Amino acid sequence: MEPSVEIFVPSRLYARVGWAALAGSLVCVLCGFRAPLAFIPGLLCAITAAALFWLAARPAIRVGENQFNVGDRAIAWREVREVNRSRFLSPLVVRIKLTNSRQKILVYPGEPDRIERLMFQLRKNSELATFDGVAYRDYWTWLSLSGSNGDASTLDQPVRMLSEEEEDEIERLYQKLKTVGRLDSRGADPKEKD
Repeated sequence: MEPSVEIFVPSRLYARVGWAALAGSLVCVLCGFRAPLAFIPGLLCAITAAALFWLAARPAIRVGENQFNVGDRAIAWREVREVNRSRFLSPLVVRIKLTNSRQKILVYPGEPDRIERLMFQLRKNSELATFDGVAYRDYWTWLSLSGSNGDASTLDQPVRMLSEEEEDEIERLYQKLKTVGRLDSRGADPKEKD
């Protein structure tokens, strides 16, 4: 194992909520003996509990300098070509495209701060990859221009499209338009009425 390894384990919250869903399923089944329609929410709670237990049983992710491990499966950073994140906030679902057109889906049911840390590590170490269609160098250039430390996803300051002189000129013309009603100094031509 590498000396500087960061380990990401699933959140305990998924197992706790899974037990609560299982208990709800049992209550619905017991109620179903008197009212058969109660078996429907019992089945839904059981499916939810199974999904939550599956998420809670996901293997730990170990991130090192040369590779990352998902359980027993090791993936070298030089193999990663694309890292595409889904819209789920938690659990994190990432589609990773590797060399030779292989694809892996990484599911990490963690706390929100650990999810962001894992995404930061994936982006930092995958030097040959694109992130949601943005190349490695372009992604980090954009972050350095935004002045963030890699954890924020929005710009702190808006991008300036105009110089201050141009903004002042636009403001002056706008104020003139408000007071006069038009920008040109010619009189209104009666023939122009349409």
